[in-house]
Amino acid sequence: MSLLEQRYRSVLRLLPASYRAEREEEMVDAFMELSGEVPDEENPRPRWGEIASVLSLSLRVRLGGAGASPRFVAWGEAVRLVALLGLGYQAVVSVNQFLQWGHALAFGTDVAWTGLPGSVERLVSITVCAADLCSAVAFVAIMRGHVRTAKVTAVIGVAAPLVYMLTPMILAGPLTDRPLSEPATLVFTAAPVIALLTGFHSDITPRRRSWAATLSPAAAGLVVLCGTWLVVALRPYNLDWPYLWLGFGTTILVWTAGAVVVLARRSSPSWALAMTATGLLLLMVRLPLLDNLPEGASWTMVCAQCAVLWALSTALAWMGARGLPGASGTALLTSKVGKGSG
Repeated sequence: MSLLEQRYRSVLRLLPASYRAEREEEMVDAFMELSGEVPDEENPRPRWGEIASVLSLSLRVRLGGAGASPRFVAWGEAVRLVALLGLGYQAVVSVNQFLQWGHALAFGTDVAWTGLPGSVERLVSITVCAADLCSAVAFVAIMRGHVRTAKVTAVIGVAAPLVYMLTPMILAGPLTDRPLSEPATLVFTAAPVIALLTGFHSDITPRRRSWAATLSPAAAGLVVLCGTWLVVALRPYNLDWPYLWLGFGTTILVWTAGAVVVLARRSSPSWALAMTATGLLLLMVRLPLLDNLPEGASWTMVCAQCAVLWALSTALAWMGARGLPGASGTALLTSKVGKGSG
């Protein structure tokens, strides 16, 4: 075996063992034919483009691409569900923000922009809020099967908020000295977009969902906003804990209801794993709040929210892990790969 062939085989170890057992010899022969006869004295190495192509193939196979085992198909479906759930949440937030703008303009009140009129800070605040609307566009696009449009708009929607959050963090000093809530918010914001970019790859044919499901975040955003106005109108000044169920707290309520449904119906392992991932993301954002609250009813309520998130996520992870197909399952046809992504 030549030195170049040894190195090609080392690169192919990036692929899953089940895939490599079927395709390794064929791929090595193809690489060697393209490279030609290169003596070992010249210290030949695989080209960077070839390594990148193997890395891309490895990711696609592990996320339910062509030739993937049933286990990897299930993991791929879970990643795509995380993308849909996360983008759905971001769409609700952006719709809620848009409705607040409309309410402020309709009743002549000031929109809660940051900074003075005409300042750079005000311009950045408007840009970030406008970029948030791209998340709603991305959700509509992926629900209707337009993957490229969804990826572009999702990246635009997440880029401005991430830069807006990262800039003061970097200028303030080492990231390790920052509160845990800041990196947690960064991960929570970026995770759905990363899942979208990796999960909906070229081997996946996304489902085209109904307009009723596609527009559900708009209805949810209206319900959340109306509920917020109702609680504020009741003005429970002597009670702080009801406010913990507004905004992000409402998301915890909705997730809890969904987790109970998934557990009760013994849904597919992909749904269980996706709900586990989203539950841990919610827990990661909510947990740092305990450091900022004095002991009392509010602190106890946040503890209860975190306990529910942890308990249900653990149960979902156990159910999802038990339901995963064996790693030695037969390869699936490409036409079947994308049918279970949500």
